[in-house]
Amino acid sequence: MKEPVNEVSKKILNLVTEKGGITLFELEQALDVSYNLIFLAIDSMVTNNQIHLKRCGRDYLLSGVESRNKLPLNDTCINEYLCQDV
Repeated sequence: MKEPVNEVSKKILNLVTEKGGITLFELEQALDVSYNLIFLAIDSMVTNNQIHLKRCGRDYLLSGVESRNKLPLNDTCINEYLCQDV
């Protein structure tokens, strides 16, 4: 079971790195795998501090840990700005 999760994790990490951040909805559209594999991969990567997961309104935003640490603003300010319901 580890191998499929690792493959999905690599795909997710590539998408996050490429785009700088991606919503769960966009991620579901980009990957042709089951929700179970997506959620297992996200859980594993968040636990291992490979990506950052933040709730944004009705969706979730996945971003790279390194980009989050480089931001000069308080996380609360960023969350209010980036994750507004439009």
